[in-house]
Amino acid sequence: MRIFTSSWFHPLPSTIQKIGVSRGTPRGYAAGYRKMPELAPGPWFKTASERDYKQLYFESLAKLDPGRIVAKMHDLSAGKDCALLCYEAPTDNQYCHRAYISVWLKEKLGLEVFEYSLEGQGCAWRHPKLPAQYRQREQAQPLHVAPYVGAVAPDAQGRLWTVVGINPEQVDQALVRSGEDNRSISVDVLQSRFQPVS
Repeated sequence: MRIFTSSWFHPLPSTIQKIGVSRGTPRGYAAGYRKMPELAPGPWFKTASERDYKQLYFESLAKLDPGRIVAKMHDLSAGKDCALLCYEAPTDNQYCHRAYISVWLKEKLGLEVFEYSLEGQGCAWRHPKLPAQYRQREQAQPLHVAPYVGAVAPDAQGRLWTVVGINPEQVDQALVRSGEDNRSISVDVLQSRFQPVS
C-alpha cells in the first residue's frame, strides 16, 4: 500500500481509496470514501495562527500511535493505495495539515508520503506543501524572488499578503507576511498570485 495526500477536489483514479482527514466533507461528495477523524485538526483550525496551528496539530499527532494509524489506513483501503484528503488545493499556501501528516509519518516510520498529482499520463511524486527536506531528494535551489519583493495580493478570504523575501529555512520558497503572520509559498503560488514589482 502506498499512501498519498491530495485535495477532495483533485481527480484520483479508482485504484486509490479516498480517506478524509478533514473535519468535514464537501457537500454532495460521491460515496465510497472513508474517514479518519483522529487525523482531522481540532476546533482551533480556523482561529489559530500558522505557528499555533502547527504546534497544536503536532501535539494531537503525538497522542497517536503511527503504526496503528497506518494499519487503519490499510484496513480502510483494503490494502490498496490510499490518499489522505483535505480541502486545500495543491497550489494553495504550504499551510496545510495533510503536509504535517506526511512529515509525521516520515519522522516516525520513515514513510515517503507525497502529494498525488496527474502530470501527463502518470503519477508525479511530489509534495508542494512540505518543507524542502521532505519534498525533494535533491538540494533545494534558491528561489529568485527579488522581482516580487514588496508585491501585495489577497488570499481567498481577502486578507492581504506581502512578499518579503526568501524563506531562510526553505530557500526554494518565498516568505509572505500579513500582519504578524508569516507563510511560506511555492514558486507556483508566487507566480500565480503576485505580480513582479520590478
